[in-house]
Amino acid sequence: MAFWDIDLETRMGAESAADQGALACFIYTGILVISLAFAGGMILDTLAVNAGAGIVLLIPFAVQMGVVLVAAFRLRAGKGAFWGIGAAVLMGMGVVAQLISLSIGVVLIINAILFVFTIQGIRGAFALRKSHFSEDDIEAFE
Repeated sequence: MAFWDIDLETRMGAESAADQGALACFIYTGILVISLAFAGGMILDTLAVNAGAGIVLLIPFAVQMGVVLVAAFRLRAGKGAFWGIGAAVLMGMGVVAQLISLSIGVVLIINAILFVFTIQGIRGAFALRKSHFSEDDIEAFE
């Protein structure tokens, strides 16, 4: 099933959408870890000069990684709609920042695709939250 044609009327479709959103959040967390590794040299230089400024540079990475990682685990369980919204807002801000800075390339495309997958995961989590699917009625009469 394609990610743009997810059937949220069935439990299996909603669960697969939530799983896709969780996978996107896990991948985005990996991208954040890699970007932290690249920015680590700058942060270590700042820590050597001024420890307070180095900590301030680490806080955005830590908050973003924390929110996206919690959203990934919650979406994997099918319950993380609001954490997923927080992760999608952070991903969207990253995409907008890349567009504003005109850094249009492969990374922007990957981040946009991960953003779309996260939105699908949020939709799947909300569908699972309503918890009434047509196959639930069929199983009751078997």
